[in-house]
Amino acid sequence: MVTKKVSKKSEPSVKSSLPSNSGLISYILGIVAIVEAFVSPFAGIVLSIIGLVFSRGENSELSQRGKRLNTVALIIGIIILILTIILAYSSSSLFGA
Repeated sequence: MVTKKVSKKSEPSVKSSLPSNSGLISYILGIVAIVEAFVSPFAGIVLSIIGLVFSRGENSELSQRGKRLNTVALIIGIIILILTIILAYSSSSLFGA
């Protein structure tokens, strides 16, 4: 009697599907996200979240720096977005709208 070995097909994890240079990608996205947080807070928030996902891909020093940069960009983007909403709300009452 011949038996076949059935191998389980494992689902690809996030870490295996990310490219090998995800630390560098995360670092670059962190720099761009900080700049974008001042120009367009929503874009900075989105880029920093993408950078945080890429920083989980590997455990290098560059990846850790990227994680810090993306965290700073996320905080700056949220603060500026909140300030923009407050400013827009308060200025609308000044101009009678």
